Amino acid sequence: MWAKTATIARAALKRSGLADQSGATAMEYALIGTGISVAIIAALFSIGEEIIRLFELIGTTLAGAGN
Repeated sequence: MWAKTATIARAALKRSGLADQSGATAMEYALIGTGISVAIIAALFSIGEEIIRLFELIGTTLAGAGN
């Protein structure tokens, strides 16, 4: 009895399109991408001042070499 009910329910889900899992996979990839983006932004904010100082040093060194 339960097997027949489960088969009917599964068939109804397939007909309605609710059994399609491709959207779930896309959502998982979107969440992974968002997590990676947040990690990159956090890392850049934490070392941002050091990068600015590095480029300023390079700029002053190159400006001094041109004289």
